[in-house]
Amino acid sequence: MNHYDVIIVGGGMVGATCALALAQQSTLSIGLLEAKPFIEPWAFSPYHHRVSAIALSSQRIFQSLNVWEAMKAKRVSPFTSIKVWDAAGQAIQFDSHAIAEAVLGYIVENNVIQSALNEKIQHYPQIQTISPVRLKAFQQKAHQIEFITTDDRVLTAKLAVAADGAHSWLREKTGIVIKQYDYQQIAIVATVKTALPHHKVARQIFLPSGPLAFLPLAEENLSSIVWSLPVEEANHYLALPENEFKLALAQAFSFHLGDILDVGQRYSFPLYQQQAQQYIHGRVILIGDAAHVIHPLAGQGVNLGLLDAASLVEVITTALKNRRDFSSLPTLRAYERWRKADNMIMMRGVDIIKTSFEAFHTTGLNVIDKMEWIKNLFTSQAVGNRLGLPKLASNRYTPQPSLA
Repeated sequence: MNHYDVIIVGGGMVGATCALALAQQSTLSIGLLEAKPFIEPWAFSPYHHRVSAIALSSQRIFQSLNVWEAMKAKRVSPFTSIKVWDAAGQAIQFDSHAIAEAVLGYIVENNVIQSALNEKIQHYPQIQTISPVRLKAFQQKAHQIEFITTDDRVLTAKLAVAADGAHSWLREKTGIVIKQYDYQQIAIVATVKTALPHHKVARQIFLPSGPLAFLPLAEENLSSIVWSLPVEEANHYLALPENEFKLALAQAFSFHLGDILDVGQRYSFPLYQQQAQQYIHGRVILIGDAAHVIHPLAGQGVNLGLLDAASLVEVITTALKNRRDFSSLPTLRAYERWRKADNMIMMRGVDIIKTSFEAFHTTGLNVIDKMEWIKNLFTSQAVGNRLGLPKLASNRYTPQPSLA
């Protein structure tokens, strides 16, 4: 039997960030469980199709954990402006100079983030990574949680963190109810080469069928696209020959970056919104997509998850400093109150933006331009520069000396 103070189920970007932050700020023993093999060290290669728009709050988290420089050494793509417009050509724009920042954020491949986190984790012996591993049972007891793996190992902990994604096994086993809304859309993602340079501007057009985003990559003529479409329409575009898809994409984007010269392999995933009705159940606590899933139009999914991780670590370490039980219900409730409210504000804001464009195809931008709180929400969330941030995500945290 292996016993830990904390077991984190899910070693993706959010789970790994939580483990690393907890190791840097406490002496707790941590078991990090991941169903898939941990990815190989990153090597320079064509751009990965899954990227994240990293807000400044998330960049500060990575900086605080001493992994940001490793990500920069691999590949990150800053953007200085966000331009949003509709099919009628009405546009609004957010620029970094308006908030006295050099950039608004960064487009970073998920495997760059993951590999930098995994490399750093190896330097913390209090984190035991167990991968690949699958769980078949768990039981909450009076003072601990017990897991049984499919190969009959027994793992116990005082606290379990569910970071195992939107289809969380651990959340399902607790019986926590989720509220889900199916957008009946599919997102097409790919890396494309355009005739015109993007000039570090993230662009998004709201079409009657759904939003289409071009996210700027490090090379001036490369972008990562996210095209949200009704299911049948998405399947049609996924099946098109490459040349026909390139033309359709350029036309949908009104040739804002000229012709599409090249397109990488197309991938897709379904779109839905999901919110757990509670973030805690006994000694189990939810973070990231296990707690909430949001529409990608504002690019905030991973940023909300990283704020969850940083907030949970702050609540736990505060309890430890005050000699309180870090796994007690009052401690966990503090996390739930903090993050659930913030996540719900963002989810509702994104829904309002989305429905505004759908309801007013020709006036949606005017609606948003006149509703200052929505503009402020969009800007503050996209940048991650607002009140109520955990210390790791703000300028109030002094990074620990690096172990590597």
